[in-house]
Amino acid sequence: MQAVFLTLVWIFCYWFCLPVYAVGDSPIINLPQSTIEGAIDFHIHSSPDVIPRRLDDFEVAKLAARAQMKAVVLKNHYASTAARAVLVNKIVPEIQVFGGVVLNNSVGGINPDAVDAMHRIGGKYGKVVWLPTVDAEHHLQVFHKSGMGIKVAENGKVLPETAAVLKVVAKENLVLETGHISSEEVMAVVGEAKLLNIKNILITHAMADVPGLSLENMQTAAAAGAFLELAFVNDLMGENAADDGHKNWHQVSIKKMAAAIKLIGAEHFVMSTDLGRKPDPLPAEGYKFFVEKLIDEGISPQEIDLMMKHNPARLLGIENW
Repeated sequence: MQAVFLTLVWIFCYWFCLPVYAVGDSPIINLPQSTIEGAIDFHIHSSPDVIPRRLDDFEVAKLAARAQMKAVVLKNHYASTAARAVLVNKIVPEIQVFGGVVLNNSVGGINPDAVDAMHRIGGKYGKVVWLPTVDAEHHLQVFHKSGMGIKVAENGKVLPETAAVLKVVAKENLVLETGHISSEEVMAVVGEAKLLNIKNILITHAMADVPGLSLENMQTAAAAGAFLELAFVNDLMGENAADDGHKNWHQVSIKKMAAAIKLIGAEHFVMSTDLGRKPDPLPAEGYKFFVEKLIDEGISPQEIDLMMKHNPARLLGIENW
């Protein structure tokens, strides 16, 4: 009887004390709460998508909730994720899930109607507007792709259609992300956004090839009130990248990211993973690695908290949720 009792205790502990969330063929044991509890990931790619993704929207949310994260933002280069976020919040209420729209050709490019519809459909969960990414002129030039790309500014001034989008962002108090436009366009957009009193600006993976901001640009944008995104996936890029699509990007090492934080100040940064491709780590896993590596580079737990909790919560307007 004692052996049976001990066996039952072992089974109980195995299944309930160390719960497992299975993703595909790989079971993932809970991440330690002390590592990324309360974190917000501002940049996750999930399926359904044109590009194969490792997790769907619901799996992303469940894994993040299991890791005790506070919120995630779903991004898709080709379609709005606002309606998807609304549905995921109903199924996985333990975490806040936000969506948005990327202003690429599939939604009409620089299209204020697409922004308005995204927010009306998503409500408080339709929150983020990215300027063009894979269809941006700068993106096509940097990665030697053919076609006519989208520009948002010329000669230091935003184009009229961009100004129309920014007015919707300002009116609805949305988050403006800069996407894959050039550094010159980024600076023009930040300047115009400041004039329009847009309060929530995030420079998309600021140190990556696109937009490719210099440290001086980053300092100027931060001084104007913009936050600077650091994406863990950029450390995984380069000629040795596990994903073929990332081999033509240059690596931005964690050491370089840490140096930028020390120079500009953690109060100006937001951490994200930008994960989702099949060969890469799961987003919650990647976030944990990101935190650990930044700490190894001398970034303090207090600075980590600013970048992974407080700054992104301020952008999303969920500081007191």
